[in-house]
Amino acid sequence: MTRVDITETVVAQLAEILDSGELDQPTNWMGTQFLAQDFGFEELATFVFEADAATYYEAVRRAEKQAETDIELP
Repeated sequence: MTRVDITETVVAQLAEILDSGELDQPTNWMGTQFLAQDFGFEELATFVFEADAATYYEAVRRAEKQAETDIELP
């Protein structure tokens, strides 16, 4: 895990997963990775696998701003 680039595609795909209501906690990176695979979001799945926790959380914060659903972040 390392610092990786957060692309607009990653943010958009993550926002879609947040809007789906299928993710119990936005900070659940493993659940996000499985859902990304289920949704066919290869770029997001790769991002979650490679990103460190701080980078993932930053992506979640960006996606939360794009998501249509109100998401509570810790």
